[in-house]
This record gives sequence, C-alpha cells and structure tokens, in this order.
Amino acid sequence: MVGITLLMSKARWLVFPLLTFGLVAASLSACSNGDGRPSSLVSSPGDPGHGDGFGGHGGTSPAPGSAGQTQGDGGSDGEDAAGAAGEANTSPGPLAIFPKQLQVDVGCGASTSSTALLIHNGGSLPLVITSAKGSAGYKVDAELPLQIPPAASAILNVSAAARPATASVGDTSTGTLIFETNEADSPSHEIQLDTTLFGGLLEFTNVNDEPLKGALPLTYLSSDACPDRVRYRVHNSGNLAFTLFGPTFPAHLGGTTAPVSGQDVAPDSYIELEVTGNSSTDGACSGSGELSFVAQGSLCNAVPKLRVTWPANVATSGCSCVASD
Repeated sequence: MVGITLLMSKARWLVFPLLTFGLVAASLSACSNGDGRPSSLVSSPGDPGHGDGFGGHGGTSPAPGSAGQTQGDGGSDGEDAAGAAGEANTSPGPLAIFPKQLQVDVGCGASTSSTALLIHNGGSLPLVITSAKGSAGYKVDAELPLQIPPAASAILNVSAAARPATASVGDTSTGTLIFETNEADSPSHEIQLDTTLFGGLLEFTNVNDEPLKGALPLTYLSSDACPDRVRYRVHNSGNLAFTLFGPTFPAHLGGTTAPVSGQDVAPDSYIELEVTGNSSTDGACSGSGELSFVAQGSLCNAVPKLRVTWPANVATSGCSCVASD
C-alpha cells in the first residue's frame, strides 16, 4: 500500500505520492557500524519535509561527487508515480520536499564525507534550484541551476564549517542553509544545520582508572629477581570508537598486546594489558622504555606512548627473569 501525505500550502490542500521519495531514501540509508558513531556519520537521508514545517535529519553522502545527480525514474509529467499511487494527485506546479533539519557531523583526524541533503519534487512540473548557500562556514556543493523532474529527487552535498584548533570532542555548532527555487508561492527555503565533533581520545590509566601522569613503574612484590606483571588500561574518553594495535616493546620490556587484528575500544571503555621486565635479551636489570601503540579511526589526540620504569632492586642477585606473553 502506497503512503499518501496530505500537505497544506497557501490554504490549498494538495495530495501527492511519496513513493519515489521513499525509494530514494531507502537506497541511501545504511546501518551504524556499532563504533559509537551517530547515523549522520554513516548514512541517513532522514524524513521528508517541505517549506510548511515537515522535517527530519540528513545523513552522510554515500559517495563524493554526487551533487546535482537526480535519483529515481524522474518522469517529466509524474504519471508513473501518480499511477502507482492510485487516485493520488500531484501539486499543479513544482513542489520542494526536504528535511527541515540536517545533521552534518564531523570526525577528528580523518576526512569526513559531506552530508547528503535530499530534495524531492512532489509537483507535476520540473523543480529548479537556482541558488543554495550555507551560513557560518557551511558549504554547499552543487552545480546550479539544478533541475529536478516531477516525482524525482536530487542531492546537494553539505560540508561542515572548518573545525577550530581549540575544538574539543562533543563540541557543537549550528548554521543555516537557504536555497531558492522556481516555486511560485514559496521560492525560498531554510534548513537548520547542526554539527557535533566526534572522535576518540586515547588515554592511559592504572587499574583504578586514574590517569597516568608520569611513567608506569614496575614493582617487586612477589620476587626479588623479576618485577611483577603490572596491569594498566588503554582508555577511550572520547565519543567515537577506535581500533588499538600493539604495543611494540623495547628489548628489555614485555607483556600482553592487543590481538594482531586489533581490538576495538568503545567510547567510555577500556582494554586492560600488562607489562613486565625482560632481562633475557640484553641482561638489563633496570631501566626504562616506552611502549608504542597504533590506533586506527578518528582520534582527537595524537597517540601517546606509555613510559615504563624498571627500578633497580638491591636484593636482586642476578638477572634471569623472562617475560612471557
């Protein structure tokens, strides 16, 4: 059964089919990949809207360079869509249907695709977008004028404003997008643009989740010859997951690592690893070193190194300990 939406414009009630619009929206939608991203960083074209106040959220463009491409069969007189809708009628002129609000989220440390603004023509005559401009640094990518046939849709790619160097994870910004059309009664339309900064933050903590401000010391609690295996945590204090690899150990340190394929660290979570001394390779009984990690994903900070100290134990009579994974 085809859904029919009832709209009021300039005191006239118009009934028109949204079949083609629904098909286009479904073709652009995608599921979240479970890393903590909002749907706008994956794909979500949103709900239909128009100049009288219907609206929804936009989503990330499925591929760059799609600005100005029309979607659907785009019959010139809308007869195919009208036939699918039974007795439904279209607007006697061009009619822009679009979301009243668009979420244009960005991620740290990685190139973020522009967000797709889907505009549908619910009228019986071609809809022409003559101009489109964003405020507050937002940019619109489209070849204008852009003509949308009846019962068809087109995409404008919207990019967020440049992120300030002082921006922090979770910071938000807003703006507006105004586009002009050839509609006789309401040629100017405004869309609210909202942006949230998403990214991971990699931090080291001890087993009590207290940040490690200095080096992580090895201790001698169960043996005079070998330092104990000390646990620590790699914590994600951001709002977007990242994948952790490593660490790489210097010759006289060893311990556990993330899997070879990497391990996902979700927002506000951690993985727990261990480090200990390894004197079998270079005869060291003390010293210090740095554990090096690699993180993949959108990070809002540089990947830090974990400094580890191996204090000398005056009771140690020899160096024979060997670190094991």
